[in-house]
Amino acid sequence: MSWTVAAWTAAALLASPGADNGPVTDVSVLPSGDRTEVVIAVDGAVDTRDFTMDGPTRLVVDLMGARLELPRSSFQGVDRGGIRSVQASQYSEDVVRVVLELDQLVGYMVLADDGFVRVSLENPGSQFDPWSSGDQVHEDVAAGRPVEEPSAVSPASVEVAPAVPEVTGPEIRRPGSGTAGGRGMFQPQPQSEPITVSFSGTPIREVLFTFAEFSERSIVPGADITGEVNADIRNQPWDLALQAILDSHGLAAQEAASGIIRVDRIDNLRDREEFEALLTRTFRIGFSSASELEQSVESLISERGRVTVNQSTNSLVVTDVPRVLDAVEDLIESLDLQTPQITISAKIIFVNRTDLEEFGVVYDLKDSQGNQLNRIHPGGIDLDGDGQIGQDELLDQGENVVALGGNSIAALGNANQRVVNPSLEFISSLIMGRHTLITFVEALESMNLSDIQAAPQVSVMDNHQARILVGERTPIRVVDVGTGPQGQFGPPQATVDIQETGIVLEVTPTVTAGDFILMTLRAERSGIELADPELGFIFNTQEADTRVLVQDGETVVIGGLTVTERDEVRAGIPILQNMPVVGRFFRLTREQRNQRDLMILVTPHVDRN
Repeated sequence: MSWTVAAWTAAALLASPGADNGPVTDVSVLPSGDRTEVVIAVDGAVDTRDFTMDGPTRLVVDLMGARLELPRSSFQGVDRGGIRSVQASQYSEDVVRVVLELDQLVGYMVLADDGFVRVSLENPGSQFDPWSSGDQVHEDVAAGRPVEEPSAVSPASVEVAPAVPEVTGPEIRRPGSGTAGGRGMFQPQPQSEPITVSFSGTPIREVLFTFAEFSERSIVPGADITGEVNADIRNQPWDLALQAILDSHGLAAQEAASGIIRVDRIDNLRDREEFEALLTRTFRIGFSSASELEQSVESLISERGRVTVNQSTNSLVVTDVPRVLDAVEDLIESLDLQTPQITISAKIIFVNRTDLEEFGVVYDLKDSQGNQLNRIHPGGIDLDGDGQIGQDELLDQGENVVALGGNSIAALGNANQRVVNPSLEFISSLIMGRHTLITFVEALESMNLSDIQAAPQVSVMDNHQARILVGERTPIRVVDVGTGPQGQFGPPQATVDIQETGIVLEVTPTVTAGDFILMTLRAERSGIELADPELGFIFNTQEADTRVLVQDGETVVIGGLTVTERDEVRAGIPILQNMPVVGRFFRLTREQRNQRDLMILVTPHVDRN
């Protein structure tokens, strides 16, 4: 026997007893051409609101101003007209919620009239036989299947504006089994399931129940939580959306160890903590030092709490309320991480080259019977006038003779400017009567080359300083004049100052994003040499202090210095030394060139194992 929509509607009207809060007594699924009609029998006029949900696909219709009087709340196995099952519940005191589980999301419209609510859906399948909630109850009783009582627990829902014909409600993605946040204060997680929802003048308690159903979490509001919510949230993680709503109303959420989320005013939560029992928890530090983390943990401790360091086990012992302990645990997990180790190889090259060239001519004119300047070479004087200088007439070097009784001439040229340790010495003498001209030619050319190369290597953990020294510690004696009574000078006092010389490498590396290493680096090469006796020592130092960004395994030159010094000394006989060509035979020329080259190279490598 076939039934029309009008016939089923009339039957529903006849079956509806009158009441102040219209009872919902029957739900029917009927074929109507290429559409599926769902007729909900209700006594009196009601307002409706509807929306759809995913996972599985559902169409939710709320009847406001109604009460549930169906014989049961769940009707499984409907399986016709694109509808798999029907569920109904008393969502609130005057709202009945009907949930239609669909094969797929289709276009629909909801029409409400006095005595019934009709939901018209597109039928993606073929024709089907009518179905009624009352008929299924009779079939279950006849088959001996149990008939459950109507449930007061509502399915997951979100309140939206009433739908218009051919337009579905907002899409909602069902979350999985994961939870957001941790113990203690509720911590939103950006990776939680997104939700799209609109609230317009909705009591905040209903909003919390909506989020509880959607997230499958237990949310308990405080006793004095009131107010209405107006919000439009589009495809945002559900816990972030909930946190934003709570923040806008001056509320906070606290999650218990059992997973229950308690929502209350911030002041109430703080006041409750003042009477909450203190707990003690030990946190074992694995990769860092407990003393290093102590200061960071103290920033989270409440006025009643305390934190102590156990050096023997490298642990932090924290006593505080559970919320703070959970926050400390999260902080330690984020800070106590295994940091990479960096191996830094450096190469310090120092080359010192000294070139020296000297050329000088010295003249010594002697008078064998008169004046003699014997500063350069010993001399002799013919005292008896026999024209020969005997053994007893020889003079030592430095013993000059000045003849005051007659004409005589003696001369020295460039006597005070001599080549030190010459490589070439040439001497000639020319006898002119009683005068002898002695000529000294001296020349020197030398080159000193000093090549120092050091390759220090050091390994250090990320963000820690490393220092390596290869050299000597030289004691320097310092003598200070003592002070006696009334400011007078007293006996001198000697102290010893230790100076480090050699190769020094100090570096603090930081591993950054993109396999780059930021290094604060200081490299030094120093040496000591004797100076004037009154000064003591001279410290020759080459140093580079810099901050560079280097890629892992890349070699960078952090210091390069070339210093060239040229000294030239010219001393000779006035006027004659400046004569062209022959002037060099009347002067001493000393030319010295010093060239020092310094280069520092650094190669860092991150050991991520």
